[in-house]
Amino acid sequence: MIVSNIGITTDFSAIYTPNSAPHTGLIQVSLKEDHKIGSYEYMRQVRERLREDLPQLSTYFQSGGLVDSVLNMGMPAPIDIQVSGSSLKRSYAVAAQIASQVRGQAGVSDVLVPQDIDYPALQLDIDREKASQVGLSQKEVVDNVITA
Repeated sequence: MIVSNIGITTDFSAIYTPNSAPHTGLIQVSLKEDHKIGSYEYMRQVRERLREDLPQLSTYFQSGGLVDSVLNMGMPAPIDIQVSGSSLKRSYAVAAQIASQVRGQAGVSDVLVPQDIDYPALQLDIDREKASQVGLSQKEVVDNVITA
């Protein structure tokens, strides 16, 4: 069974998703009872394939098992480093530097900085008066831009 949660809606429901922005996604996979290959081997194979085929993606794999969750004290990984500060750009630069150093360590399979500050986005400045003159609402303009 596969369940996917792609992007976020910028409303109250956003607090229920681990996705941090419209360009992020969570894909959960449940293996059949009688599967022949272990979940860690599947994750290794998918991780390797993604690095080959889509190197621009930043991915993170989590086993989702109860034992792992208990050992990680509820955190998504055994090691959780959090960076905070008064400047978002400086904090992100520090987090990226730490992530780069951690990736270089033996035995590290996944490193994730979940808060991207450079994700792709569009900001529309719609002149409602001009849009209404041609018979369009703000929602219709946005719907047409998204469709295009």
